[in-house]
Amino acid sequence: MDKTTQNKKVNTVAVLDKAITIITFLESAKGGIGLTEIAKQTKINKATCYRILQTLMVDRIVEYGDIAGTYQLGLRLLELGNIVKRRLDIRKIALPFLKELTGETKDTSYLCLLNNFQSLCVERVEGTYARVLLLNVGDIWPLYVGAAARAMLAYIDDDEINKIIHPPQDNHIIQSNNKDINYWDLIHEVRKNGYSVSYEDVVAGVSSIGAPIFDSSGKVVASISLSSTSKKLLDNKEEVAQLIMHTANQISKSLGCVVE
Repeated sequence: MDKTTQNKKVNTVAVLDKAITIITFLESAKGGIGLTEIAKQTKINKATCYRILQTLMVDRIVEYGDIAGTYQLGLRLLELGNIVKRRLDIRKIALPFLKELTGETKDTSYLCLLNNFQSLCVERVEGTYARVLLLNVGDIWPLYVGAAARAMLAYIDDDEINKIIHPPQDNHIIQSNNKDINYWDLIHEVRKNGYSVSYEDVVAGVSSIGAPIFDSSGKVVASISLSSTSKKLLDNKEEVAQLIMHTANQISKSLGCVVE
């Protein structure tokens, strides 16, 4: 890395630090605070402070206050906060159901959230039948990989689905013999059956079944899945699928969704 690039990265981090300082200071704003006062209290150069505020306003992180020339925190932060709150709420609601599912099947269960059109694993309950080193809390997978992800993929808008499955994909996570997949066939199958099946997509000998979770507005927000050895899971596919769908429906109901 040359010196110019290195300095640029350092400066970028410094600007981000100043932006966070400004956001933190604005927490105390009631009706807005003027530029001069913000610069004074945060000890940030006034011109720099102005540029940061204008940048934050583009994404609605900051907005003008009630009094002309003042600034206050914007509604975008409320939206982001609600996303985090929803994630925590779903995890809290779903965990007892996951434990019950794993207790009944002895297999590992997962809770994944739809996060920026990707699958984010936020909970995992370890089974006793077989230790499956497949998906860990914090892992982010494309929506076309794995049962939990595909259970969500099938219920988002078709236009978004096309954006996800049509561009060149990073297939390093998928087993080589499973890369030639017709995703629309899989999506139609999930919509028809209400659950998704992932047959050894990631780990040889390991398969999973997933089902979607919906919120009070009927939108897909998460999914659960169960992973085990392919033989154990697929020999009892219909029975296991019904159990997983029932569990997912119970979580959806807890989120306010009307499930038929």
